[in-house]
Amino acid sequence: MNRRYCLFVQVFLLALLLFTGHIASAETSELSWEYWETDSPEFSVKGAKTVPAFPKDEGRWRRFNPQFGVAVPEGTHHVWIRVYIPPDTGVDESLFFSTTDQSVQIFLDGVSIYRYGDLGQHSFPAHSYGRKWHLVDLPAWAVGRQLYFQVHSDNIWVLGQFDRVRLDRAAHQIEDVFLYDFPYVSGITALLIFILLLGVYFFTEKELRDVYLRLIAVLVVFFVWMLSSSSLILLWADWPVFWWYMELISSYLIPIAANLLIYGVIDENYKKKILQLAVVYCAIFGIGVVLEILGLNGLYLMRFFYYLALAVCGIMTGYWLWSCHRRGNKRCRSLLIAFGTLSTLAVVDGLALQYRVFAWHTYFVPFGIYTIGFFIVQLILERAAHERYLAELSASLENEVSAVTRQMEVDPLTGAFNRNKFPAATSDFMRISLEIKEPFALIMFDIDYFKKINDTYGHDVGDVVLVGFAQTISGFLDRRHVLIRWGGEEFILLCLHYDGAEATAFANTIREAVSEARIHPSDQVTCSGGVAVWYGTSEDTADHMVKRADTALYQSKENGRNQITCEPDWKVHMPPRRPRPKAPQKKGAAQQESGGQGTRTR
Repeated sequence: MNRRYCLFVQVFLLALLLFTGHIASAETSELSWEYWETDSPEFSVKGAKTVPAFPKDEGRWRRFNPQFGVAVPEGTHHVWIRVYIPPDTGVDESLFFSTTDQSVQIFLDGVSIYRYGDLGQHSFPAHSYGRKWHLVDLPAWAVGRQLYFQVHSDNIWVLGQFDRVRLDRAAHQIEDVFLYDFPYVSGITALLIFILLLGVYFFTEKELRDVYLRLIAVLVVFFVWMLSSSSLILLWADWPVFWWYMELISSYLIPIAANLLIYGVIDENYKKKILQLAVVYCAIFGIGVVLEILGLNGLYLMRFFYYLALAVCGIMTGYWLWSCHRRGNKRCRSLLIAFGTLSTLAVVDGLALQYRVFAWHTYFVPFGIYTIGFFIVQLILERAAHERYLAELSASLENEVSAVTRQMEVDPLTGAFNRNKFPAATSDFMRISLEIKEPFALIMFDIDYFKKINDTYGHDVGDVVLVGFAQTISGFLDRRHVLIRWGGEEFILLCLHYDGAEATAFANTIREAVSEARIHPSDQVTCSGGVAVWYGTSEDTADHMVKRADTALYQSKENGRNQITCEPDWKVHMPPRRPRPKAPQKKGAAQQESGGQGTRTR
């Protein structure tokens, strides 16, 4: 993976972060927020029916930043908040804000205009209200007046904490919801593509199935977290408590699943350390679950330690991955890019959303999910390289097998094929002959008085004669022919597109060329031949053709040698031949054709 590509991705992600961060921190209107610093005796268990008559001592109303919540004594679980609606507010504008684990009731001129949750007193175990965004339509008379909020939460850490507060038209508010959720929509889309892609590889690639399974587990947990963290999900499934718990639980499971993935690819000497980090994350999650069961908002409170663990353990994991990368582990390099980016963004999210260091109201981790693509690409490249290696290995083995097979099928002396080639060659010629409706002939050659040559001049001279004989025949052959050394001085020539007459003429042409060639240093060498034609039936086997050709060859020797004999009744048994179109001939062409050796130049 080249450095330019990595740099481009990093710059692109940074641009997205800056853009989204700017959007997330922007507010359309500066509102003045105040809270009543002591409990009101008129705070009802079921919610007030009207705004209580607060004392005229306005000094007991304290300014606060809704992003950080209110400063209340330990054990306080409800508070009154008011906000002044500026006179320049449009009559068609709505109030948008987001809460975590709080119930809210809003009053305008003593009239309740909005309510979410039970607004009950502190209970044990703690009651959760989930993560919820609110869109409150303001009546025309709200401009220039105070809105009073009755707020309740069993979690003192979030009491009075309002995020993403905006005054704008309702349509614009919904548009902003989609804008805020851009990281989640894009991240969820990428995750679905990754999961589907890896699912295909999981079922087709057995060798890396364990790595694919671990990676799919990470992506599935990420998918659940992004889906539950999204604000848009409340438009279709308004279950704030359910999605809140899914967000909390999945956020704890992400580093656990990630460490199990890293465990599967990191070098052996670091595996134990990765398991120890996974145990740390499991312990934080387990403590959070126990505290949650005890009614102490454990899953929320333990996130303070969760983000701290991400920062510390992330640095340690990054160093180990870097060390493995330097030792040549390419998977660790791609994981370092992915989880290094994700851990960094997670710490930034923790500082903004848990510790309230930044005024951002959206997660940046979804952007980092794209960096997992580095690891997926690495796996795909490894698979492609492995397949390429197997293909090259297969080709090499095929070449070796082909070479060995050819060595087994080729006569080392003459260069012609040996008897091992005969079954396959005759089978192919028979099949082709049936398909194209053309005849197939077999010619058996025998060098005349070859034993005498060996006895007189020695076997070395006999070998020279065999080589010269094969070379002479080869000069007449093309792809329609296969020359086989049958044994000793006997050769078989397979001829496609030849009937008995054509094969006989062709054999005579070869015979004449042999007698005229200087194969022997001092004596003339001649040959005899026998021709057989395939009958075009499964009953007429190659062995039957050899026997008929051998019989015809024996007849040639009986008649004085140096001649060619064809089986007498080949016309009776040969199957019908495909008709050939007759081309117009010039005057004298027929005489010229009959006088030449047409079989040689077919």
